[in-house]
Amino acid sequence: MNPLFRRLSSITALLLLLAQPAVASDFIDDMPPLDRDPDRIGAMIWEKPGFDRASYTRVMIEPITIFISPDSEYKGLDAAELKELADSFHETAIKTLEPEVPVVSQGGEGVLYIRAALTNVKLKKKKRGLLGYTPIGLVATAVKGGTGVSLKDAELEIETLDSVTGERLGVLVDVAPKAAGEKLSWESIEKTFGYYAERFKSRLQAAQ
Repeated sequence: MNPLFRRLSSITALLLLLAQPAVASDFIDDMPPLDRDPDRIGAMIWEKPGFDRASYTRVMIEPITIFISPDSEYKGLDAAELKELADSFHETAIKTLEPEVPVVSQGGEGVLYIRAALTNVKLKKKKRGLLGYTPIGLVATAVKGGTGVSLKDAELEIETLDSVTGERLGVLVDVAPKAAGEKLSWESIEKTFGYYAERFKSRLQAAQ
């Protein structure tokens, strides 16, 4: 093979690999080929060709799912912690989307179904006093305060589907869900989630 042709072939293959990063996920089945999100470094997106946003005026949001990393020293988050996190993300979405884009509790025509997950979260087992085991204490010390929780490698994954057919319409994976120079924390991830909700709302409104 001609050396120049071999080099061009290698460059072309590398560009294709960079354009569509391979992403493995325990949350999103049959991950589609993703393109780099032009709006955010570290984010990758896929959108169904011909996706008609004008057909959708409302959204239904599934409670966020937390995936503990297989490398985590400890793998326990109890119901109080999970509910607090799910409620917090849900409130962020509602606050951002409404009243322009109503958030509903049932699917139907014109309703987009949004599901999200925070993956690769790591925990450390720590001794706590009695107060730490009450719902309020747990959330304050272990979750929002970050004690025993490492979000260094956490990723935010979002999937959008038609609420009637279940057809996938969009996928977003953010491997660095924070602003440049900002430390990764629950608050920064919530802000990132809010950013995507705001962008989603703007694009949905522009399509009407």
